[in-house]
Amino acid sequence: MTNRFLPIHLGAPGEEISKKDLYAVAQRFKHFNQLRLQHVQSFLQPRQQDFLKLLPLLFHQNHPLLPGFVSLEGPAGIPDYTPNKQTTDVAKQFSKGFVYKRKALRHYPIQAIFLMGSVGSMAFSKNSDIDIWLCHSSTLAPDELNELRQKAQEVEKWAASLKIEAHFFLVDATQFLRGENTPISKESSGETQHYLLLEEFYRTSIYIAGRLPVWWLVPPQQEKYYKQYVAHLLENRFVSEADVIDFGGLQDMPMAEFVSATLWHIYKSLTSPHKSLLKLLLMESYASEFPNPQWLCLSLKQAVYQGDFSVDSLDPYLLMYRKVDAYLRQAQSKRRLNLIRECFYMKIMAASENLTENRVRLQREDYLHSVANQWEWPDDLLDNLASQKFWDIKKASVEHVVIRDQLQQCLRMILKFSGLPLDQAQRENRDLKLIGRKLRAALDLRPDKIEVLTTRTTVHAKPDLLVVVEVLADDTAPRWCLYVDRIASQKASPESAIKSGESLLEVLCWAVVNGLYKKSLNLQLVTTTLKIASNDLYQLFNELNAFLNRYLSGRENDLEVYGEPNRISSSLLLINLGESLAIDANNQQLVMSERSDPLSYGDSRQCFIQSIQRLSVSSWGEASLQRYIGIEGVFNCLVDVFNNSAGPLSADKLQALCYNPVRGRSIVLRIEALFGNLLKFFASGRDGLQRYIVAAETGYGLFQLRNGSLGYYRLDTQNQLLQELAKPNPQFSAVFFDAYVLDQTYIPSLYSHNLADVIQVFYHATSKHVGVYVLDEKGALFVHQHSNANPEHLITHYSVFLGTLLARAQLPDGLNVKFYEIQRNSAGVLSCQAVPVKLGASVMDLRVRIATEETGAIAIYCNEEKFSVTNADSFKPIRAHILGYRKNHDDYPFHITEIDVPCRLLGTERNEQLQTTHFLNYKQKIEDKLNI
Repeated sequence: MTNRFLPIHLGAPGEEISKKDLYAVAQRFKHFNQLRLQHVQSFLQPRQQDFLKLLPLLFHQNHPLLPGFVSLEGPAGIPDYTPNKQTTDVAKQFSKGFVYKRKALRHYPIQAIFLMGSVGSMAFSKNSDIDIWLCHSSTLAPDELNELRQKAQEVEKWAASLKIEAHFFLVDATQFLRGENTPISKESSGETQHYLLLEEFYRTSIYIAGRLPVWWLVPPQQEKYYKQYVAHLLENRFVSEADVIDFGGLQDMPMAEFVSATLWHIYKSLTSPHKSLLKLLLMESYASEFPNPQWLCLSLKQAVYQGDFSVDSLDPYLLMYRKVDAYLRQAQSKRRLNLIRECFYMKIMAASENLTENRVRLQREDYLHSVANQWEWPDDLLDNLASQKFWDIKKASVEHVVIRDQLQQCLRMILKFSGLPLDQAQRENRDLKLIGRKLRAALDLRPDKIEVLTTRTTVHAKPDLLVVVEVLADDTAPRWCLYVDRIASQKASPESAIKSGESLLEVLCWAVVNGLYKKSLNLQLVTTTLKIASNDLYQLFNELNAFLNRYLSGRENDLEVYGEPNRISSSLLLINLGESLAIDANNQQLVMSERSDPLSYGDSRQCFIQSIQRLSVSSWGEASLQRYIGIEGVFNCLVDVFNNSAGPLSADKLQALCYNPVRGRSIVLRIEALFGNLLKFFASGRDGLQRYIVAAETGYGLFQLRNGSLGYYRLDTQNQLLQELAKPNPQFSAVFFDAYVLDQTYIPSLYSHNLADVIQVFYHATSKHVGVYVLDEKGALFVHQHSNANPEHLITHYSVFLGTLLARAQLPDGLNVKFYEIQRNSAGVLSCQAVPVKLGASVMDLRVRIATEETGAIAIYCNEEKFSVTNADSFKPIRAHILGYRKNHDDYPFHITEIDVPCRLLGTERNEQLQTTHFLNYKQKIEDKLNI
């Protein structure tokens, strides 16, 4: 029904302004709002209608038996409000004795209540949510605000019991007028947008009770002078300040807000694109008119002032469509125009999907036919759009590409109109920064990333059959194509596939994240290169669905995660997917070995892990794939997961799957154990304090933290590993050995006793030699096999040599020296027993000291006898002299007891860098020459 009234003209400041006309404008707006409210009520059930009837009374008086009651003293009271009979009748359903008693209040904590958003539009249904502005006095104390907020939450709960999703927003109009951040809509960000949300409020709001928006009383032609006009009305007492509420005008709208609003609506479009595209194009049309945008709310105000209006003609969504239609026609953008028609259709009809009343559905269909006729839609467009409930994944994929292009075009157009650099806007506004990150995560395409369709929720008809076909070409890598029918799959044309990718895993992950998974699905695979059993394929699909649902879902509306760096949340490793192990294909015989490490198996030291495909979900909601090959790939994969995962690190950051028969389970356990050890040894994040050594085919991998990041390097032989262990360290570094590393030696067992600031000497005597192993104060290893040596004499010598280093302060103070004998019992169990070292009276009868001469050459002192060393022959008189000290001139090894040479000869630049292994290595070098 169209309302026709006489036009109202309010003069400019200095011209005649009639209080009667001001009153008429206010009443006309109230009447229009009442019509909108009746429209809302027509979609609600009787009990739901009670919610809107009772809403103002709940905040006007605190009654213990009414919904939302918190306390009698809480903020309550709305100016110029008196409940009507309908409201009191509803109140009596909760309290039979309820009687409204009018109270004269000097102060009204609640200034006004409005409904806001799509609630007053044709798109509203009983399933739509309702945003409510609860406007309060700026003088409320913090505890009063908290109680008011608590009451609003209780009323929300009551609404939920009526199956109404209500959202209250506490609004301080004084703060809002100053531009302070006040969230005013579930669908909007108060920091990102201000004026555009205010424009939407003026266009869509429904007045419930309280003060009137003073914006109603500013004539459309005076909008540019909003502040001056309001001041004129108040100063000249045309209206009382106590009767109106001022949220501000639109005259100071900055261009930058179009950029922020565009980003926000692109963000919202990631989950509801058809709804947000309409708003996006509205932003674009406004921006194209800047600095004088033709606001829709002014069109509404103009219609009310002219007196020729109806609820249908001023429907908020119709106003949007009408403006965007005109903008796109002028731009001659036919493709975008058809897309926006589709968005308008889907917004109106989506609200009627669950309606059981044919009357309402037919009403909306008639409404859309009238719109289509008035704006000259193509003849078949409505019929095509009506079939959207039968959309399949192919239609959704095509639509997604169109929408993605439109989202990016909207952003380009806004930036073109504004001339503002996007990065500057994001630096200055945290919300924009977070939204920008969200958009990049959702829309940027990368070869390793699984694309999530913005239209995935529109797929109503999920296929019962999925066929994945490997398509081989002559000179290119194979493509993996996904089809939903057998006929298309038999043709195997990539162009007819609903999805193609570089791997089977990419295609299956895409199907899962875009909603094609279901338990009853018939999943088929056509391939010539991969070997996957049918039951393994179904199990893989189930595992992918479980993993992605657990870690990827539920991130759509969480912006706070984008405040932190993008890190891996969890990873799923697919090991040897579709690949057979060469060792198992050996004449179909199972090859067994005592050395069962999947990373270094058997005598040939074979690595069973041929490839790893890592599926990771990031904290920013991205799903991506990485491929790794061989043993290097194993280590690179684990290092990537360790370094790039969000903290705190834990074992559940990684899962592994392997479908190789017989060996698959052992491979998975090996990878999980290896990752568990990396966490155990390096999760503390302390650089260089730990080293972890793993068997890697015929060599080894050594893991260590450097600058807070885990890395590794390969050591190809056992000798290289021993040389690595023997290197001096700048600080104590514990060493942990994985199984099968130096398993034929004593070294891993000795390192289990390794202690900082302790020099540990281990020995093991056999009939032919005595092996000595020294772990110095920083964990460096020294090993030497002494032939023809007496164990007791040998250990005594080491004790004298190390004691001399400490006594001469050549090593740091506070170091201890401990000696152990390595023993193995009858069962083969190894142990290290501490042994005392007794120094006899004659132990220092001969001191063999190495020193340097002024020329820089070395000299060896036997007691006080000096021997210059110039060549290999120089050692002969030294040996003869030492033998003279021995009874019977016994020819057993010669030992150095003291070293007094510059640190550069020992291998360092400064004395502070010296450690025991420097002296032991130099000592051994000289002794080797003496013992020739």
